[in-house]
Amino acid sequence: MKPLGFTIDIIEKSATLSSEGAAICLPANAMLALDKLGLSKPVLNLAYQVDQIEYALSSGKTLARASLHTAPLNKAPFVALKRDDLMSVLRKDIAEDVQLNTWLEDIKQDNNEVLVTFQSGETKAYDLVVAADGINSSVRQMVQPNSAPLTHKVTNWRFTAKKPVVGIQPTYYVGNESAFMIYPISEDEVYCYGQIMDEDGKFASLASNKAIQEVFSDYASPITECINSLSEDQHIVLGQLKTVQHTEPLFNRVVLVGDALHGCPPSLQQGAGMSLEDINCLADFLEQHELHHALKQYQQKRAVRVTWTVKESNKIIKLAGLGRSPIGRFIRNTIIRLKGPANVVGWRKLLTEMD
Repeated sequence: MKPLGFTIDIIEKSATLSSEGAAICLPANAMLALDKLGLSKPVLNLAYQVDQIEYALSSGKTLARASLHTAPLNKAPFVALKRDDLMSVLRKDIAEDVQLNTWLEDIKQDNNEVLVTFQSGETKAYDLVVAADGINSSVRQMVQPNSAPLTHKVTNWRFTAKKPVVGIQPTYYVGNESAFMIYPISEDEVYCYGQIMDEDGKFASLASNKAIQEVFSDYASPITECINSLSEDQHIVLGQLKTVQHTEPLFNRVVLVGDALHGCPPSLQQGAGMSLEDINCLADFLEQHELHHALKQYQQKRAVRVTWTVKESNKIIKLAGLGRSPIGRFIRNTIIRLKGPANVVGWRKLLTEMD
């Protein structure tokens, strides 16, 4: 491949091109980034657009609502779709160029090149290495030792279910130690995400179907319909919330993008959006400047936005955690009532002040 005139090797550790997760939410900034890549229309053809966000108590009582059709939220559609569908769009025309079963074992750098040793034993020199290997990035660990992500001790589950109510909009239900999100991804299906504070790993150790039934049994309709529809063979993605310790994107000629750079809880649904922004930003500077200057520009351009997004995402998790005590729940619920849905507050900032 030779985009922008560069010869590029794309490597993937897995034996196949698969995707982890059930579905994905794409706020306006993600759609703006896709539009810049010429991919917004094919994504929209596969996605479901939503109109408002609601926060509610586990009883179903509304705390706050916000329309997504008011400025600056209306800069682009807010959509959700199955993760496999998004990946099919992103991989179109490049899948055959990916070298599967390939990964880095070692990196050595000087001012002019990166010497990479692959698991096969082959060594090859590159002008630049772009690491997009996720929140548990091995490349990040090579260039920034002791940078393993921190855990929030929050267990989460993701799955899809039949739409429980016609016309349902994205709703985030908050309990005492848990929270549950329902997000429509088509006329017939919803994406479900549930989490609970799980300091001793009790719920992570249970079968996911059983754990979900136990944690969310006292939640109101329509959550009960979603969890009661789960079958024993239902595909449920089990995870633990983590966050990167640092948001430094550049290490000489190794640059981090995506979750390798800013992996954090999905409080603002920014995993895909920020990753797409990273790639657009890096490509723009590589096209406009020689390599050294392009990398410095990327570093400066992304620093504030990336750092703020990680901190804000972690802050929202802490806000949810206030529900563990009566006074904490009062403070949390009052903040949501006064300021509105926490993710919407963050999206407004990303689309204006942080733009």
